[in-house]
Amino acid sequence: MKRNSYMTVGLTVLTLVVIGVAVYFIFFNKDDLPVIQEPTPFTLTNALNEETYNSDNGKVKIVTFFYTNCPDICPLTLRDFMKLEKELKAEDLYGSDVELVAITVDPEVDTVPVLKNYGEAFQAEPEGWKMLTGDQVDIDRITRQLQFYYSKANSGLVTHATTMYVIDRHHDVRAVAQMATAGDEPVDIESIMEDVKVLANEKE
Repeated sequence: MKRNSYMTVGLTVLTLVVIGVAVYFIFFNKDDLPVIQEPTPFTLTNALNEETYNSDNGKVKIVTFFYTNCPDICPLTLRDFMKLEKELKAEDLYGSDVELVAITVDPEVDTVPVLKNYGEAFQAEPEGWKMLTGDQVDIDRITRQLQFYYSKANSGLVTHATTMYVIDRHHDVRAVAQMATAGDEPVDIESIMEDVKVLANEKE
């Protein structure tokens, strides 16, 4: 009888341990980032060095959309990109394993010279930071696949979503984040860096 009680207690403890481990892996394990979207690779022009950029390059990417005439969210987000650049350099990931990718949604205005000047204002280094422009049809294909909404008014003002994307080495979206807002909510750099380091350590 006593032996049976010990066995019951032991099985109960073991069950609780198994449940605890399962809960941890489901809710807290950052090593398991599911595939959210599977966009196809794209080719655009990197205004910082005026070279063709192919996204199918085996690197992890933090992708945001913007336009240079944006009065608030875009410049705030790109300031946070500067912080991400610093963090990536500290982890020895910048350019070699991880890239910051900013794609304009207003290529008619954001030509290569305009974007180059804009990028220089944020001290964007082309080794790991891409300021991309191209044909509207190509940019629209990218935004559709990522389900990123935007609309340009006759005034030139663009209404757009605030989603950012973390893309793995196989070009799959594995995490999303929010752009900075006009208030006191910057980009969640700590969370993005956690996701990026997980993806950078995955085998190609």
